Amino acid sequence: MPSSRPGGVFAASNWMISHDGEPSPEMKAYVAAEGLSFAMASPSRYAQAMRRAGFADVTVRDRNPWYRHVARGELERLKGPLYPTVAAVVGAAYVDKNIRTWEAMQKVLDSGEHRPTHLRGWKPDAKG
Repeated sequence: MPSSRPGGVFAASNWMISHDGEPSPEMKAYVAAEGLSFAMASPSRYAQAMRRAGFADVTVRDRNPWYRHVARGELERLKGPLYPTVAAVVGAAYVDKNIRTWEAMQKVLDSGEHRPTHLRGWKPDAKG
């Protein structure tokens, strides 16, 4: 957690998982494809940690519905009209690897297990 100075605001956007249990095989495949070196926690776990750290008015905004749509469009463009241009710059193997990664991500976005989330909370000042 960042500094919790009284009167301060904490705001973050993070990759999260819908639950704190064992990730599904699809989520494990996405994390491996992405090469992530961290485990995801649920939005409720983050909010609880913020409250324990003294933050008030903690808000959690699920961005899965929005990002699921954005990611699908980006994947379709990468697989279609952008493919030749991007492959000419970075190579087809790199583009193909990214397509596989985004296909794995799309599965866990569609299932609802992957929960991109925005969080915000305020640290009450000493007066109130």
